[in-house]
Amino acid sequence: MLETSEHKIKKTGQRIPAQEALRLLREAGTAELMARADELRRERHGTNTYFVHSLNLNPTNICENECELCAFWREEESEGAYVVSLEQAGQLLRNVKEMGLTDLHIVGGITPELGLSYYEDLIRMAKEELPDVLVQGMTAVEIHYLASQEKLSISEVLARLKEAGLGAIPGGGAEIFAEGVRKKICSNKISAEQWLQVHEKAHQIGIPTNATMLFGHLETPEDIVDHMNRLRELQDSTGGFQAFIPLPFHVEGTKLPVSRGPSGNKIVRVAALSRIFLDNFPHVRMLVNYVDRKLFQALTHAGVDDIGGTSLDERIARAAGASETHRFTSVAEIKHFVTDMGLRPVLVDSAYNCRDDSAKTQPTITASKSAKEALERANAGQRLSAGDAILLHDEVPFQELGHAADKRRIEINGNKELTFVIDRNISFTNACEAGCKFCAFHTEPGSEDTFALSTDEIIDKVVEAVEHNATQIMLQGGLNPDLDLAFFEETFSRIKRRVDVCLHSLSPTEIMFLAKRSKLSVREVLERLRAAGLDSLPGGGAEILVQDVRDEVSPQKISAEGWLDVMRQAQKMGMRTTATMVYGLGETTAQRVEHMMRIRDLQDETGGFTAFIPWSFQPNNTQLDYRPQTGVDYLRVLALARLVLDNIPHIQAGWVTEGPDLAQLALRFGADDFGGVLMEEKVVRATGVAYTVTVDDVVGLIHDLGMTPVQRTTQYERIRSFE
Repeated sequence: MLETSEHKIKKTGQRIPAQEALRLLREAGTAELMARADELRRERHGTNTYFVHSLNLNPTNICENECELCAFWREEESEGAYVVSLEQAGQLLRNVKEMGLTDLHIVGGITPELGLSYYEDLIRMAKEELPDVLVQGMTAVEIHYLASQEKLSISEVLARLKEAGLGAIPGGGAEIFAEGVRKKICSNKISAEQWLQVHEKAHQIGIPTNATMLFGHLETPEDIVDHMNRLRELQDSTGGFQAFIPLPFHVEGTKLPVSRGPSGNKIVRVAALSRIFLDNFPHVRMLVNYVDRKLFQALTHAGVDDIGGTSLDERIARAAGASETHRFTSVAEIKHFVTDMGLRPVLVDSAYNCRDDSAKTQPTITASKSAKEALERANAGQRLSAGDAILLHDEVPFQELGHAADKRRIEINGNKELTFVIDRNISFTNACEAGCKFCAFHTEPGSEDTFALSTDEIIDKVVEAVEHNATQIMLQGGLNPDLDLAFFEETFSRIKRRVDVCLHSLSPTEIMFLAKRSKLSVREVLERLRAAGLDSLPGGGAEILVQDVRDEVSPQKISAEGWLDVMRQAQKMGMRTTATMVYGLGETTAQRVEHMMRIRDLQDETGGFTAFIPWSFQPNNTQLDYRPQTGVDYLRVLALARLVLDNIPHIQAGWVTEGPDLAQLALRFGADDFGGVLMEEKVVRATGVAYTVTVDDVVGLIHDLGMTPVQRTTQYERIRSFE
């Protein structure tokens, strides 16, 4: 049984009261909540992960409610306002007849132009054109509006819509039930009581419905729990809710005084709590349209058993700034996404009628006695062997690793502050003789796409960075035969004469390249560069420090022994360095662990590593076709690193490859540092991954964890605290 600082998360069969749910939301560890929610999800559904193949039909964006929270609505006759005629709807339906849809989702604004008869005709047309499709539509807000306009009871409107072919009602319009918040975010919308009444009436005549909650704006933890509790009470009475859908608020185009929506940690915590607290709801659904894909992967292991679906032609989330890269575009893509995480995709309609049972379930791994003993040693703070680390990686749920790693983080770095650095990565050239298969950035020396910055151009970028409060500059590029040791000596010395900044630059690969080209020893090169102004070495080029892996993906690059030797010599000269690992290059678990052990052994010898940074391999535009690593993989590797690397003080969260939301979650899985607020980054961007963050973003993400953000130097000295 998982424990928090003051209480236990109760097991199945023990209903959690609202006050307990509030304590969990405020105090329980994120990894603990995820683990318990995942356990409950698997007790109900095993590895089944449900989804629909749905077309969204939004009849109009004209809406009399004019909600402050909504970016979709328009005033009548304003630019972008529209109404879909029955003829237009009919053509749309005929265009999708061969797509194998399970659902048609009808929801939009409210306007007198579209009355009850319009929706009855639309639903009948949909059933005629798409007889096998379940029509889910008409939120409680729309149904209540139609009843008022037609002077009919709610039950009469529902009966007519059901007779026309309506099969289910979505959960939209619930927002937050708390009256004070509701007045601020949707002042003209129906009340919470009226929303609940519509769903109660629907349940009474056999129409299944869903329930939503829009969070991450002006609500309090008390409001969240109150909302869930009122839903649970109605479900106790009627049993008609199919799924609970927490909806993260998106700020773009809305009128609320909110600068950004909920962070990854809050999204995961709310989803997990909903699975624990809403014990009478069959399903917890999260819509991918609203969430970054990496974070979404973690949510499927935090109580979420339904991932929405394709939602073709979805407009409401997009209007609020939801990224096009978030959504699923096909059934095949969803199945790949689900099976990639060891789960079983199940195509259903919105009433959870199964439409496809072809997917194979993946066996759930049960931790062996040896793995459990290894976890006990990790929790006790004991040094782990390579065998322990392999067992933890392969057999222990990643949430439990995260719980142990978070405790270790607190023991090492406390639980008050989390750090970051303001820096600039300057890729001074893309010409590279190494030609690594995993790199999307490099070009052959002499090709027409090759570039190399001059010293003056580099200095201009450095000065600009320092003017924007950067304290660290990372100069890294390819192994360009046109750039010799003298070039770097001149560049570094001129930078130091212009500005006071830490040059955390040149990976061991580049140092070795310069040594061979100059016919000097590694130490001589390091001494000359240090005299010119080099302060520390970044950990780039480590990839996996196992020669068999390197021979496959980067045979022309520095060897594993060479990388370690450069770091050893730099550290023995008094330079501090970082260490990295790029995983997902086809390596085995044992090889991942060997990499960590070699880093740990060198740290035992020199004590020169300040931080360890794991990155997942990004395969796009490279010569390798390994599967992309999931957000779950990342949290597992990062948590394991914190437990294995007991002699390295800091673990950095890798937002550049994993995204800000998952990186924030990593700060609850063992990481204590958010890395750099990069003003420039080109290497990862060459793979098509293009996350960005600002100082305000990082400060907000750390504050959301209840911690104090601290800007640091490269050597982890405090510069500024953001209380």
